[in-house]
Amino acid sequence: TGEYKWEKMERFAVWGGTLATGGDLVFYGTLDGFLKARDSDTGDLLWKFKLPSGSIGYPMTYRHKGTQYVGINYGVGGWPGVGLVFDLNDPSAGLGAVGAFRQLARHTQMGGGFIAFSLNGKSVYTEDPTVGEWAK
Repeated sequence: TGEYKWEKMERFAVWGGTLATGGDLVFYGTLDGFLKARDSDTGDLLWKFKLPSGSIGYPMTYRHKGTQYVGINYGVGGWPGVGLVFDLNDPSAGLGAVGAFRQLARHTQMGGGFIAFSLNGKSVYTEDPTVGEWAK
């Protein structure tokens, strides 16, 4: 129809894409460090998890041994990362693209990794994809 079904504003731009599942869930990561799940029909927030760093990655899903997982790479990079690295506290510092993310340091930190959750309610966390029972 060309019309928006729903829209939710975030504190900072959402640089990664979204993942829509057949189970009517929409997943996405935020620059201030959250992985969020929303109802695809209403946009209602169903779940969120604070990541160790902000995310510019795209969520992904996979099935292993009959269990479905959702995962995301996290770690701030690009222009938002420049503001974190240089700790832009001077009001005149970081004008332009970097200046738009000056407040980001209050909400996240540098760093990167991968996190995954099973959709059956059990969480799995690893930065090494060869670690953990689920990786076998």
